[in-house]
Amino acid sequence: MSLELILIRHGAVPGIDPPRFRGRTDLALTDLGKAQALAMGEWVREHFTVTAIHASPLSRCIDTANAIAGPLAQPVRASMDLTDCDYGRWTGLTHREAAARDPEPFRAWQRDPGINPPPDGETLRQVEVRVTGAVHAILRRHAGGSVVLVTHDAVIRVLVLNLLQAPLSHYASLRQDPTAVNRIEVRADGGYRIALLNSTAHLSRAA
Repeated sequence: MSLELILIRHGAVPGIDPPRFRGRTDLALTDLGKAQALAMGEWVREHFTVTAIHASPLSRCIDTANAIAGPLAQPVRASMDLTDCDYGRWTGLTHREAAARDPEPFRAWQRDPGINPPPDGETLRQVEVRVTGAVHAILRRHAGGSVVLVTHDAVIRVLVLNLLQAPLSHYASLRQDPTAVNRIEVRADGGYRIALLNSTAHLSRAA
């Protein structure tokens, strides 16, 4: 059986619009987020042979993962390495509020978040190191099937850029909607191929 990685963003939470640095604040799914997660879970079970489910430990990711895991009677394995970026003193702020509070650090972060962190926070390069290490360790434990990772917008964008060998300065060029599904094929030579990106086909069921 071939091996593939299914990256899924959690469902909607408060603070999605306008964009906000949620980071490691533990926010519950909204009613819309719960409906999105249920629709996504059904769609994933129909389209993939799920062999393992891993998630960020924050409740919005655990609850989204449980929407897949429940009928499969599979455990959700939480990993702190899959948690969101630490946005430091921007945590909880909108982008506009962060720009007003720290104009020069915010401009530097926009130019290249890979090397320019929020004040007291992580760079995306630090996120990349911990997340790619975790993903490689997870994949080594599985010989085939669809390994699901339920995590955060920032984490998925960083992983996709890493797989494309693209600089983190391109971070803003990618988009991940709530419960978006991404399919990454793991090739026999250890390489990767992105087969599906930011798919929300399942959301018609949540309407």
